[in-house]
Amino acid sequence: MAFIPHVRSSKNVTLYLQGTAYVVPVGTPQYDLAIAAIEAGDEAAALNAVQIRKAIVNMSQGKITLDGNTLTYDGRPLHGALVNRILTIVKDAGDAGPLLAFLDNLMQNPSKRAVDELYGFLDACDLPITVDGHFLAYKKVNSNYTSVHDGTTKNDIGLTVSMPRNAVNDDQNQTCSYGLHFCSEGYLRHFGGSRIVVLKINPRDVVSIPTDYNNAKGRACSYEVIGEL
Repeated sequence: MAFIPHVRSSKNVTLYLQGTAYVVPVGTPQYDLAIAAIEAGDEAAALNAVQIRKAIVNMSQGKITLDGNTLTYDGRPLHGALVNRILTIVKDAGDAGPLLAFLDNLMQNPSKRAVDELYGFLDACDLPITVDGHFLAYKKVNSNYTSVHDGTTKNDIGLTVSMPRNAVNDDQNQTCSYGLHFCSEGYLRHFGGSRIVVLKINPRDVVSIPTDYNNAKGRACSYEVIGEL
């Protein structure tokens, strides 16, 4: 066990690592990690703890910063379930990369409602987030992979399907309307069709989450068909 030079006060802990001083305030996600690393004499763990903020900035090209327990995007403080989950992962020294990429994609969505609601929808519906910050969802189609709604739109595996965003109904209270539909696994039993395809969707392309069936489906302007169940 190696001794890690440090000074601990009621407000912060200062660590001296590889010729650099790092100040970690009390109450931040990194503080507990830094203290644990000091007590274990683990210099590698200490470096990981104090450089998490730098890693977050690098992963997001400087758009996302972590100051204490405040996560900001382009200087705008963010709150909600997604931010709470990112902070938890950071505190536990987990890989927050996919969620940070998801947040970066989500913040490119022009709809405030979509930005506010999408992560909660994914969390409630157990839909996975991919390493590049997209998410996976499901869709029922006809036996020839055409849309159940119009019988013509193709959903073959490997295709990217898209339509103009302003042609997608953004009113969540109009539950069945124009748009490219996706849903949770639980919603599949409520919908006709003989095949189930897996979709990869960029958060920026989500337009609305209709209110029926406990918010278990959504409308987007684009998705990629990547597989079949």
